[in-house]
Amino acid sequence: MKKEESKEKKEQFIVKRGIEGKSFDTIAKELTVTKVTLIQWSKELAEDISNLEDFEKEKMIEEYKAGKKIRLEAMLEIRDRVLKEIKKRDLSEVSFGSLMKNFIEVEKILDGNLKLKFYTGEITNTLEESLDWSTKETISFDHSLLN
Repeated sequence: MKKEESKEKKEQFIVKRGIEGKSFDTIAKELTVTKVTLIQWSKELAEDISNLEDFEKEKMIEEYKAGKKIRLEAMLEIRDRVLKEIKKRDLSEVSFGSLMKNFIEVEKILDGNLKLKFYTGEITNTLEESLDWSTKETISFDHSLLN
């Protein structure tokens, strides 16, 4: 095998092994090299393969985060539009329970994505109970009232 052809095949091997996660048998057939050669390349190129795997994982995480942010922004926009429309309407015909149930469902979706806690300004414990002054009282909503 020529040196230039060998370099090209090694680069293909790194991609097939690092990104595509293919087996030695599959790669050997695709690149027309022996499995023994691939095992040798695997040892020789282990750091390159690992770096490529890490890069791909980071790229996937960033894509997931970007997608999650876009979905959250879309949900917030829908929420704002719904609230704006609700303000225009006479809701006297709609039961309080129905209004609350629908409102809380939207809030649950948003809370699940935002993980918000509201600080009330009060300390939950006293000096006698604990010397940890950082413990703050928080309010969280119990959805069990709707079930």
